Amino acid sequence: MAIRIDSLPLDGSNSSIEFSHVDRVSQLSSELPEIAYLYGGAVTSDAVMPPVAIPPPTTPSEPSSPPVGKWSMSLQNVLDRPPPSLPNRLVVGGVIFCTAFGAWATTSQIEEVGQAQGRLIPQGEPYKVHPTVSGKIAHLYVQEGQAVKAGQVVAELDHEIALNRVEALRQEHGNYEKELLQTENLIDKTRSEAQTRLTISEADIRAQEATIAQAQAKLQAGDTAIVQAEEKTTINQAVLTQLQEDASNQQERLTRWKSLVDQGALARDQLFQAQQQFGERQRTIVQQAGEIRQTLSESQKMRSELQQVIAESQQLRARLTQKYAERQNAQIQAQQVIQQLLVQRTQVIAKMQQSEKLLQQAKVELNQLTLKAPVDGVVSALNIRNRGEVVQSGQTITEISSKTAPLILVAALPTREAGFVKVGDKVQIKFDAYPYQDYGIFEGKVSSLSPDVKVDERVGVVYRVEIVLDRHSISTSTQRTELKAGQTATAEIIVRRRTIAQMLLDPIRQLQNGGLTL
Repeated sequence: MAIRIDSLPLDGSNSSIEFSHVDRVSQLSSELPEIAYLYGGAVTSDAVMPPVAIPPPTTPSEPSSPPVGKWSMSLQNVLDRPPPSLPNRLVVGGVIFCTAFGAWATTSQIEEVGQAQGRLIPQGEPYKVHPTVSGKIAHLYVQEGQAVKAGQVVAELDHEIALNRVEALRQEHGNYEKELLQTENLIDKTRSEAQTRLTISEADIRAQEATIAQAQAKLQAGDTAIVQAEEKTTINQAVLTQLQEDASNQQERLTRWKSLVDQGALARDQLFQAQQQFGERQRTIVQQAGEIRQTLSESQKMRSELQQVIAESQQLRARLTQKYAERQNAQIQAQQVIQQLLVQRTQVIAKMQQSEKLLQQAKVELNQLTLKAPVDGVVSALNIRNRGEVVQSGQTITEISSKTAPLILVAALPTREAGFVKVGDKVQIKFDAYPYQDYGIFEGKVSSLSPDVKVDERVGVVYRVEIVLDRHSISTSTQRTELKAGQTATAEIIVRRRTIAQMLLDPIRQLQNGGLTL
């Protein structure tokens, strides 16, 4: 705890005496006149005591003795022969000194301050940067108090596993794409082959139908020829019957005419002519009968051929029916194969889409392992110090304050100096970059004090103190310089003010309360 003494001298000038610790109060009591002289205090030995006049000697001068000690001869004479008024003067001087010292001790104040080291950050609720997945810190790119840009990488988690997963999913997705391409090519090939088989089958069916049509035409022609042959046979049969009847009649007539010729009632020439006609009629009958037999034979042959044509036509129709069935079966099989391939393609597409989703999710998770600053600002808090630390999902790694917000000083106040610190206490701030001897001391006040302690690697257990500055720039005769985020400073928080008298009476009060601790 540092102590500052503010004195109010009789001439109205300001002065201050600073001590590093209360234990030096006793030393202060012994050295007070000299200190007051050095710093412009109210009581000084030269200013209070009037100069001492040395009276002339009243007796004959004695041989002067050599100087004693380190003082002058005149002082030695005064010591050897003090004037009669010296005791009174010493008493008056002592009274004046005690009065002045008492007034100074009761009016001058000692400021007890708590010192805290800190840095400037923008005011306001900071943006918290935290991972969405658990992992191990691989790289840490910022430090507390560092200015960052929006999108700047703050830290990276170990991404080896996530990167391997992305590569595996990318390879799996590529395999599904190849499988989908092969399936689509197989579908096109199956459709093409089915169309080719259908074209060939339809050509065979058309040829078969043409053959059947020819057989049908041939069958119809055979039927017509048979009908015509049967009609011709019927006609020839009727003619033959007529000829046979005529021949029978002529035979009877010849028999009668022969008896008439024998009787001489009829000339033999007429009988001869009748016999010739009968012979011609017999030849005609024989010829007609031959024609009838030939016609019947041809008709039988045509019937046989017609039966063969009918059998061939039936075979052709049966073959055509078979080809129809084969074409239908081929179409059904092709449709089944194509349907299976379409189902397979749908499954491959579903797997590929699922793989794409997993790949995108893995990429998002991989990107989430890279933590970036959400806004332009300053790193106000860094909860991770070393690489290799394991962080959980949602754990705050760093806090970034906005760059547009006014600057405040965030300091670490040791617990031993935080006993009397409260919100509203005045603070004197000394920036490391601007020596206070040249640029003065900044004023401020405590705006907030953390309710719980935090662990600082350099100081130990501390309280987080936020201090609002009265001004945010340094003005010189030539320019005006704005304070920057991240600049470090020492904050002296004025805890309380006490008079010199209270400080001197503290040991007595401690003795009254139970003992003095040295």
